[in-house]
Amino acid sequence: MFWDDELNERKMQILKTLIDDYVQTAQPVGSRTISKKYELGLSSATIRNEMADLEEMGYISQPHTSAGRVPSDKGYRFYVDHLMQAHTLAIEEIQQIRSAMESKMNEINALVSRASNIISMVTGYTAIATSPNLNKVMLKTVQIVPVDDKKALVVVVSSGGIVNNKVVRLNSETSPDILLRLSNYLHDKLNGLVIENIQLPEVEDIVLETGVASETAISVLEGLSQCMHGIEQSELIMKGTMNLLNHPEFSDLLKVREVLELFNDQDVIKAMMKSAMKKHDLNVQIGKENEVETMHDCSLVTAAYQLRNTDVGAFGIIGPTRMSYAKVVSAMRYIQKLVNDEILRILSDE
Repeated sequence: MFWDDELNERKMQILKTLIDDYVQTAQPVGSRTISKKYELGLSSATIRNEMADLEEMGYISQPHTSAGRVPSDKGYRFYVDHLMQAHTLAIEEIQQIRSAMESKMNEINALVSRASNIISMVTGYTAIATSPNLNKVMLKTVQIVPVDDKKALVVVVSSGGIVNNKVVRLNSETSPDILLRLSNYLHDKLNGLVIENIQLPEVEDIVLETGVASETAISVLEGLSQCMHGIEQSELIMKGTMNLLNHPEFSDLLKVREVLELFNDQDVIKAMMKSAMKKHDLNVQIGKENEVETMHDCSLVTAAYQLRNTDVGAFGIIGPTRMSYAKVVSAMRYIQKLVNDEILRILSDE
């Protein structure tokens, strides 16, 4: 669409003013409101005529119960792409973010969870994130810990402080000495390898080198495989899910219930975040641009975070289409940079 051919400077000025006012007040905006509150140098009649044109073009609409107008998805899209002014975070907001992020956590999942909580608090919306897909990190430690005569705990630790474990059943009694020998053998074989490149040792080789029973070796290898798969899989993190109740768009209990039910469907939310990650960097999806029907009254702002220039996870903000886009985008970009820096620090410290 050729935006510049469709809207002249006056219409763009009025559209920006209308959206800025509606974001602040959540009330339909009339021509008299714009004329009185904002010094545009235009009469109320001129503003009214321009608003009628904007409505005909699909940028704004008129609720049945009001003489004022509200932005449409098309209006918000033009605003985000062309009219939105850069928002500078307040000093106290920057300090709040930095102090929370400077706790020097040495575990990447905890870092992402903390960052999600901060974004939710700063913006007042619901934050979602995917924990990192870390198939490109190194395996640091493998331990086989006896639980009892017929159970053992397989523990895998990777770069970034990610820990995964699995209790496995052993078909025969296995002494702690044998398990320690098996643990040392697997550690020596796998330590320092990139997870996605790991090929587990053959059962026959393990039996020959450690003296462990083949059934025990098979059980431990299955547990080890599940642990590594768990490190590679992203988990969903959600913060501030009830923040939506603070916005008038969600005063309708039926609408709130639909959105909260959506939040409980982790497969759908993960798919949304995975789709957003394919767009890289920072992305804004407004209203009906979202594929999920329940999200048609919401906007989703996402930003990917990286490990060595590779996108490994993403943050997102869900709020009403009447969102403070400039503030959300600024907060997301700031958090994105801090998280990228912290992930590098965590891995460098190791």
